[in-house]
This record gives sequence, structure tokens and C-alpha cells, in this order.
Amino acid sequence: MQPVKFMKFLRQLGVLIQRNFRLILNDKLVLASLILQAPLMVVVIKLVGEPGCFTSNLVNVGSRTILFILSAICAFMGTLNSYREICKEREIIFREASVGVSLLAVVLSKAFVLLMVEVVQAGILALGFVNIIIIPQNHLLLDTNVEIFISILLMMFASSAIGLLVSASLKSSESAILLVLVLMIGQVVFSGVMFSLSGAMNYISSIIVCRWGMGALGASTDLNSRLAWLKAGLDGPMYEATIPNLLHSWQMMALISVVCIVAAWLVLQIAFNRRKA
Repeated sequence: MQPVKFMKFLRQLGVLIQRNFRLILNDKLVLASLILQAPLMVVVIKLVGEPGCFTSNLVNVGSRTILFILSAICAFMGTLNSYREICKEREIIFREASVGVSLLAVVLSKAFVLLMVEVVQAGILALGFVNIIIIPQNHLLLDTNVEIFISILLMMFASSAIGLLVSASLKSSESAILLVLVLMIGQVVFSGVMFSLSGAMNYISSIIVCRWGMGALGASTDLNSRLAWLKAGLDGPMYEATIPNLLHSWQMMALISVVCIVAAWLVLQIAFNRRKA
């Protein structure tokens, strides 16, 4: 990209980011939803979570269950944050693109604003979680609470990136909601928590945010040591409390984010080119 074009791209990106923030602040319903989501999910964890599930031998698989609930919450919140972001403004986006606004800048501005929102949401959710549930401090790579925050943020953002791809692919939020429901079910089924996965299902799980989120959270909390005494065959390599496993889980969620954001831009660009033809 030439320097002049790159500077123009950055200016457009900055303007679009500011506009997206203003749209959120001016839409009281959306703003209230974003503000209340994380505290409400903390209440859910408080209601269903057993504080001593990682420390008491009287609680069997409660530790894995609460991590799965946290992972599912993150995946659902991220997807719901983003699935309308592009399709609700589709006509405006295409009109602006026809006069030179970069569609890549549009997608990146949406992703950046979502990331900033989700930093706050992830902070609230992580703080609530570690204050409700007594978490063993393993300090694999960083402080365990910080690792949990990073895992929550990556799950949210990866799910938001998937939501942006859905939003770019469809023309209305009404048509997107059905696909969102399918994706949410897929997060549960292919997470590797509720069902044993093999063959093709195992390959599908490699693109499931919940699966990698569970891997990261399981590594940080040394979930295998929690499950080993049950001798129920529940412990596995996806929960290994090692730095390579933690980093691999983070890298996979980051990769899903990047691939989906690039795909959202390409899908939007193809739709725009077809409209011009």
C-alpha cells in the first residue's frame, strides 16, 4: 500500500472508529445492553457456581462445569455483540464505499470498537469469576487471574469476529439470528466438554472458540489435576497445565479472529463488486 493511500486509510479508520463509538453512546438500548451483559453473567455464575469446586474433594466435576459455563457465556456474548454490526448498516456501508471509503477500514473499525468494549466486559467477568470461585494460583505464564482475563477476552473477541463474518454475509439481522443460534449450539456440541469427539467432529472442534477457551482455562487452573482423582477418564491433553498448551489455545483463538475478520472484509468486498457490476 502506497504511503498516501495508507495515510488515507488510517484517516478513514480513525473517523469510522469515532463514529462507531458515537453510535453506541447515542443508542441507549445498545449501550445499556453492553453495560449490563457482564454484570448479569457474573450473577449467573454466582447462582450456579460452587465457590470451592476447585479446592474441595466433595465436589466432583463442578470445576469443569463452571469453566464450561464461563466459556459458553463468553462465546455467546461475543457473538451477540457483533452479529448485527454490519448487516444493519449494509446500505450505508455500500453507499460510502462507492465514494471511496475502504471496506477494510469499515470492518477493522467495527472489530476495534468491539475489542475495546470487550476489554471492559472481560475485565468485569474475570473479576467477578475469580472473586466468586476460589481459583488455584498456578502462574503458568502470568498471574493466573491475568491468564483467565486474557482467555476470556480472546474468547469474546474471536466470537465477535465470527459474528462480524455472519453479519457481512447476510443482508439483515433477522436472517442472521438463525445462523447465530446454530453457531451457539455448535459451540456447545463441539467444545469437547459434553461429548467425546472423534473423526470429523474432532476436526470441526478445531475452529470452535469454546474448545480453545476451555483448553486455555483448563491449563491455567490445572483442571487435569482436579479431574484425575475421579479416575473417570475426563482429563485429557486439551487441559494440560503447560505453557505450550496455554499459548497454543490463545494462538488458535487469535487465528480464528484474524481469519474471520479478513473473511468478513472479503465477503463484503465481493458483495460490493457484484453490486457495481
